[in-house]
Amino acid sequence: MTTKKKDRFRVLMPCKGYVRSYLLANFNRPDEDWPEIVNFAPDKALHDYFLSLLRKGEEHNDSRLKGTRYKSMVWIEITYDQFTRYGWMLSMTDIQKMNTFLEHRVKQMLYSFVGALRMTGIPLMSCIMQFRLRTGITEWMWDTDSIRKDLQRHLHYDPTAFNEFLQKIEEKVWRTLSENGTLTEQGLETYLHKQ
Repeated sequence: MTTKKKDRFRVLMPCKGYVRSYLLANFNRPDEDWPEIVNFAPDKALHDYFLSLLRKGEEHNDSRLKGTRYKSMVWIEITYDQFTRYGWMLSMTDIQKMNTFLEHRVKQMLYSFVGALRMTGIPLMSCIMQFRLRTGITEWMWDTDSIRKDLQRHLHYDPTAFNEFLQKIEEKVWRTLSENGTLTEQGLETYLHKQ
């Protein structure tokens, strides 16, 4: 726990590399002193959950956890009021709780992104590579084999969603053809309502 400015305090949280990448992409509020410091204030649910985990140097019942498996770190900003009201540290148990919460968010992002691309027929490995390009999550942060196994266990194919997706594409194609004069209004109505 350190401070450099009157009302800007920070808490160090160990985390997985892909969690750190997610936090910096979504919540980084850098300044000249701290190029990487996240602020959860824009996300009320996450902010409130984080504050509920803060402690004032108390780690009762935490003796069973000797350390953390997390190799990355991120600084989280808190105000002076939060520092005095809630505390300035996370216990090992609470670090794990916070990471589990954030890992779930990243995985939901992965499932949504890859699921949408898979509906178009893109191979799984290409979807994973595209996810890496968009998010900046490197092989070192989260290896491809782990991502692939996680997707095989948790990514479920919904044929209804795929059919709705195709229907919207078809509708867009027919409307575009009508707008450029290839189809008449009557033709558009005929093609849109054929089953």
